[in-house]
Amino acid sequence: MLIVFPTRTHVYSMAPVGWALRAAGHEVRYVGPRNPAEIEPFLETGLESMWFGADLDIARERKLGSEAMDGPYKLSESRPERYTEDYVRSVYHTWAGVFRWTSPDRLLEELLQFARQWRPDLVVWDPMMYAGPLVAHAVGAAHVRMLYAADQTARISFQYQELGEPDPVVAWMADWLGRHGCTFDDSLRFGMATIDPSPSYIRYDLDVDYIPVRFVPVNRPLPIPRWVVEPPSRPRVLLTLGVSNRQVHGREEASVAALLEGLRPLDVEVIATLSADQLAGVGRVPDNVRAVDFVPMNEALATCSAIVHQGGGATIGNAVINGVPQLIVPGTTWSERASALAQEKRGNGLLLDLEDVTPEAVRDRVERLICEPSFARCAAEVQQEMLATPTLSEIVPDLEAMCAK
Repeated sequence: MLIVFPTRTHVYSMAPVGWALRAAGHEVRYVGPRNPAEIEPFLETGLESMWFGADLDIARERKLGSEAMDGPYKLSESRPERYTEDYVRSVYHTWAGVFRWTSPDRLLEELLQFARQWRPDLVVWDPMMYAGPLVAHAVGAAHVRMLYAADQTARISFQYQELGEPDPVVAWMADWLGRHGCTFDDSLRFGMATIDPSPSYIRYDLDVDYIPVRFVPVNRPLPIPRWVVEPPSRPRVLLTLGVSNRQVHGREEASVAALLEGLRPLDVEVIATLSADQLAGVGRVPDNVRAVDFVPMNEALATCSAIVHQGGGATIGNAVINGVPQLIVPGTTWSERASALAQEKRGNGLLLDLEDVTPEAVRDRVERLICEPSFARCAAEVQQEMLATPTLSEIVPDLEAMCAK
């Protein structure tokens, strides 16, 4: 059973482990809440899907998400001095509410009924979906988390534990399990193990059983335009702001106009994956910019010298697997700024905070990424490290052994 937060990014991030398990001969199925606006991503994976519980219409139900993402206490905060006891407590309690929202009682009860009938041996679950470990524990199945970005839930959980206060996530899980004759187990926090496809420099040093795996690019299945794979006549830069910020915040956090204006004076070819809505506030698109709604990221990056993006886990993975230096203008959804800081320290990219975005700042940083050889050299090193990481197919025997045990 694959249990995922029902948005495109999360569905695509988990699909590769489903493919690896199916290729090994196992029956694999997505189960969980239906998001009416995001049916296609499930179908595009080629894996079976079943819906349970009430619809989780994220676009319609942004209120709780807005409190978590747009309030004064953000999970994405990366400055240690900001994490006072009150900050940690507020962030953790807010996200405890988010986890209960994504795994309400109706969903838990319907999933449990189905799991008792289907009898899964393994549940792979999204860090946003605690229905995964709860149902797995109730039916005696093995369970592992699969990350899609840096491990923010474990990080804030360990910070909260240092306060020595009652844990609202544990209390909620223990209460539900107790109603079904089960007791809380500490593995329910982060899984019996955690599959992590992120580059090693993003991984936190936490007491979590991480299974590093090679990142697998997953794009929306569309024909590839021929120009995407043709060698460019000058350095090519990909500008993409993804979909997560718009899904969560209902708007774009970065200034599209400032980003494009910063790229205008450079002798580069820019591929900008921007929709008509994103371009609405832009006067004139620069002559060196090709604006398209969508382009397969993995294939486009194969001919790029740099990428400008908001710091999502999948975008970082695509850039790393292609050895492309990155300028991250971090959003505030999950781990964007922490990942950007780790990347800047590693040497394969640069960080530009949202409040510091000006055309001049964008121009200077992209120019550095293209002209200073150290960024391309380090990006190539990180690429080789990722390619040397075990594939998901190679860890399937370990998952099978976990189930047998």
